[in-house]
Amino acid sequence: MTLTLGAFRDWLKTQIDSPQWYAGKIDGKKEQCIGIYGTTGAPQRLAVGGKAATGYSVKAVSILVHWGRNSNTAEQKAQEVYDALFGVSNVTISGKRVIMFRLPQPEPISVGTDDEGIYEYVIEVHIYHER
Repeated sequence: MTLTLGAFRDWLKTQIDSPQWYAGKIDGKKEQCIGIYGTTGAPQRLAVGGKAATGYSVKAVSILVHWGRNSNTAEQKAQEVYDALFGVSNVTISGKRVIMFRLPQPEPISVGTDDEGIYEYVIEVHIYHER
């Protein structure tokens, strides 16, 4: 069974308060929401013994924090999400043990505002989990 975006979203909902959560797409009309997207960039690993000998997989995820018209409030919310993952290990998501969350960037990345003036931040996460 694969670790899905929806399963990660559901776990993150237990860690962070947000009025709206999405996987794959957000409703841009909502002033405050968090969206979970699949992305690239995580290294895949295959053990010398093949797939059967490979103990873990990596899921690359991008978290979009779409959070109001105040830049300071949006940055604080994005940092809250980042801090909820940084240094965390040995949690279970949808029956899979997460070995670690790797955050390749040192902080949430500001991507400015959308067409409605809502501030957005992106957090890249590589989820190392048991196969």
